[in-house]
Order: sequence, then structure tokens, then C-alpha cells
Amino acid sequence: MLLTLLSIVMIIVLSGYVVLNTYRRKDRVKGMPGMMIAMSIGMMSSLALGFQLGIVFDHDLAVPSIIAILFGLGIGYFTGKPISVLASLDGMLAGIMGGMMGAMLGSMLGFTYIMALFIDIVFILIFCVVLQLTSLDAVKTNKTKSSGISIPFIAGIITVAFGTVSVGLLLFNQYHDNRTSVVSSQSNEHSSNQENTDYQVISVDVKSNGFSQENIVVKAGVPTKINFIKKTGYTCIKSVESTDLDIDVYLEKGDNYITLDDLKPGTYHFNCGMYMYYGTITVV
Repeated sequence: MLLTLLSIVMIIVLSGYVVLNTYRRKDRVKGMPGMMIAMSIGMMSSLALGFQLGIVFDHDLAVPSIIAILFGLGIGYFTGKPISVLASLDGMLAGIMGGMMGAMLGSMLGFTYIMALFIDIVFILIFCVVLQLTSLDAVKTNKTKSSGISIPFIAGIITVAFGTVSVGLLLFNQYHDNRTSVVSSQSNEHSSNQENTDYQVISVDVKSNGFSQENIVVKAGVPTKINFIKKTGYTCIKSVESTDLDIDVYLEKGDNYITLDDLKPGTYHFNCGMYMYYGTITVV
């Protein structure tokens, strides 16, 4: 959580610096470069902030979306204001889009050090390129320097390298989580047999693309336990809800037993907390 808070402070400070720098160099930044500056910083600042806020407000997508969109609107408008009305509008629209996407991404993925650092590095890369655009040489000439390596070029190399390592580690971690959860659920099945002798137990795997069983059938008159086994942390399914059964359960990694007693014959609906994946429990 400390990394998230530091990232939020960094995003706000660097975004504010871009706004001030654009005002200071407004006579040098005109036309398309100015529009690109407003659009780039508007979208990337709101996307990065929305991602971090999506982690902080884990079970609420509305609050991070609203805050990130408002922040992107402000940064996009004030960055484009000294350039032109069109640049302000471009930055504001980009801020809206970035805020929505960032909040959804943060809420779906949750906190991982790799992803949080990756978003920070991408933000810093865009920040460096925007600063290069606001410089006099970048606006007035297309000639490149004959010697030296620019900061955006170095940041680009770091971003690509870090992204490659991040993807590899994420895939390895997900594969390791799946293997561990299989072994864990097998061992837990033996240890919980005694406890669940009076119940009919149904196991449902929570995957990155939904539930392994979308239509569960149980017998009426028999107490039921449904075990939602969360095998991976890289899924937007953070909770299981059902208005029919009056349940709202946050899913931890591993086993998550939901006990249902005295179920009458009929069909009951359930869904994930973000209303993206659905299922039914049919009692016969």
C-alpha cells in the first residue's frame, strides 16, 4: 500500500509540473505538438491515477473512476489551455478515457508489485517524452542530436525490458498458483471430509475467465456447501453475490465455503462483484 500512495503522489506532482511547464513555454508550443502534449498527459495521468485508486478502493469501481476522470479532465484542460481550445478539449477527452480504463484495470487486477511498478515506469516514460516535446529544439526542428542518448530512449528501453520480465513473472506466478491450488485443494479435500459428512459439497473453480460451473444442481432438503476455489489472483472475480440468497462474500485465495441451509426447490442466481460473470444454483 505504501508503493501505491507514493505512486499517487508522484503522478500528481509530475502531472502538475507538466501543466506549469506548458504555461512557461506556451509561446514555443503550438499546433499539433501542443495537442499531443495535452492528450498524452491527460490520458496517462488519469490512467495511472485510476489504476492506483482502483487498488485502494478494492470493492468499489465508482469512486476511483470519478476521481481519475475529474483529475484527467483538469490536467487535460489546464495543459491545453495556453495552447488552444482544441488542445484543451483533446486533453479532457483523453483524460476521461484514461480514467475509466485505469480504474477498471486496477480494480480487476488488484495489487501486484510488478504491475504497479510497470504502470509507474510507463507514466514516467510518457512524462519524459512530453518534456521533450515542450523543449524548443523538439518543436522547431526535426533534426536529431548527433551524439548522446535521450532520456525517453533510455526510458523506452527500461520499459520494454521491464515489461518483458513482468509478463514472464506474471505467467510463471499464475502457473505456480494453479499448481499450488490443485495440491492444496486435494489435501484440503481429505482433511475436510469429516467436517462435511452432513453436507453436499460442490466445488467451483474461480478462473480468470469466469466460474468453472455456471449451472450448479443440488438436492433439496440437504444442507449444502459451495466451495468457490480461487486459484489465481489475476481475475476480476473478487467476490460472489446473490440477491436471491442474500449473500455477498469476498473471495480469498484458496477455499471459500458458502453454507446454504434449507434451500427450497427452485433456481437461484449468483454473480461476481462486477456483474461480469453469472451462474445459477438449481435445487431439485
